[in-house]
Amino acid sequence: MKCPKCGAEISGDHMYCDKCGTEINMVPEFEPLIENKIDEVLSDIADKLNIDTENKNKDKHGKKENNPVSLPILIGIVVACIILIFIINLAGRNSASHYITLANQAIAENDYEQALSYLQTAKEKSPDNSDIVFSIAEYQVENGYTEDAINSLMEITISDNFTKDDKINAYKSIIKLYKDLKDFESIVQIVKDCPYDEITEEYSFYIPVSPVLVPSEGTYEEALSISISSSSIGNIYYTVNGQEPTEDSIQYFDEIVLQDDGTYDIKAVLINQYGIKSDVSEEIYVIEIGAPEAPEILEDSGEYNQNTSIVALADSDCTIYYTTDGSDPDETSTQYISPITMPVGTSTYKFIAIDSDGRKSEIVERNYHLVYTRLVSTTQAIENVVSTLLKLDILLDGNKMRSEEGYFSYTFDSIIEIEGSGEYYKIVENHVYNDGTSKETGLFYAVNTHDGTVNRLGYDSSGKYTLITISNR
Repeated sequence: MKCPKCGAEISGDHMYCDKCGTEINMVPEFEPLIENKIDEVLSDIADKLNIDTENKNKDKHGKKENNPVSLPILIGIVVACIILIFIINLAGRNSASHYITLANQAIAENDYEQALSYLQTAKEKSPDNSDIVFSIAEYQVENGYTEDAINSLMEITISDNFTKDDKINAYKSIIKLYKDLKDFESIVQIVKDCPYDEITEEYSFYIPVSPVLVPSEGTYEEALSISISSSSIGNIYYTVNGQEPTEDSIQYFDEIVLQDDGTYDIKAVLINQYGIKSDVSEEIYVIEIGAPEAPEILEDSGEYNQNTSIVALADSDCTIYYTTDGSDPDETSTQYISPITMPVGTSTYKFIAIDSDGRKSEIVERNYHLVYTRLVSTTQAIENVVSTLLKLDILLDGNKMRSEEGYFSYTFDSIIEIEGSGEYYKIVENHVYNDGTSKETGLFYAVNTHDGTVNRLGYDSSGKYTLITISNR
């Protein structure tokens, strides 16, 4: 005979499929023990009937009478006994314990798949038997179906058919299976969702405690040191710009020092030994210490015509730095030590004060134009050029030059300012030939309008005027 469900061959004496456990609706032959019991009962009945019949058939003188027991009565009694025993046998074969016995036999033969099939049937027969569910989960694990085992145990935790102790044991078994899978995220979720204190307390170490930042957030008017701690074991990571912290963020080792004005949105997270992240802690700090006062520069920007010193003042705990090239000063710039002599011409100074904590003041800028009073005329300037060239034996009497025909003349071109040196007359040199024609030689001289000093005039790489000391040609 074949199983109507899976098609497997069924032994003639079985009321179930050996492969899938499906019950077979047929009248089976009795087991030997049942048959023996029936024989005993029938034998006892027959004996008793014979005795009763003999007693009834004896007359009052003790002689037997020919009065046999009615055959229909005897058959009825026998049939009733057979039906009763059959019902008992059938009930036994249809019970959860019967399928548990079959499952144990399959386990003994290392047939876990068959054992699971029997246990599933046993579970259907006795849905409130937690031992069956635990056995099912155990054999599912043996077969490599760990996720199925977890689902089986989860049924205990959500069903009203089981006791609190059953559910607590199911939670513990589920946590153990997740631990074997190294699925700690699921453990955390199970512990968080579990309604029983016994579980949440026993497995609380899986759930990391959020870091605590001290002091708490607020507005502070001084530099602030912030410590971060947690009662859980693990590493703390943080950010100061409001971004969500991860294991790629800054790892916390020492106190965080906030000493510059601004708003700091600090977020911290603890990641425990299982790789589980705590909830993120956040505190917002506003630092309003105030930058040091900008240095006071006693000389205002403007025009100057005499020697002047530039004086800068700042708070006692500040150092003053300055630049003259137009760039913003910082700790690497020139340090102000004493009053600065204002250079002749146009100059730009930028000053900054930096206190002992590195806080910087605003930058103060001054623009100066120092030009001394013109004490030398253009005529005097030309005379100074010729006189200087004669003294250096560059020119001969009559403004002549050796090996050169004609003579040299000098004319005023313009008033120029040389950066850092002051105001000068630009004098052009001309070569006058014997025929009266003239041509610029390409040489220019600079005569200071204040003191009459003479220099050759040149250009730097950027095209700006520069002074060149005169020497013999």
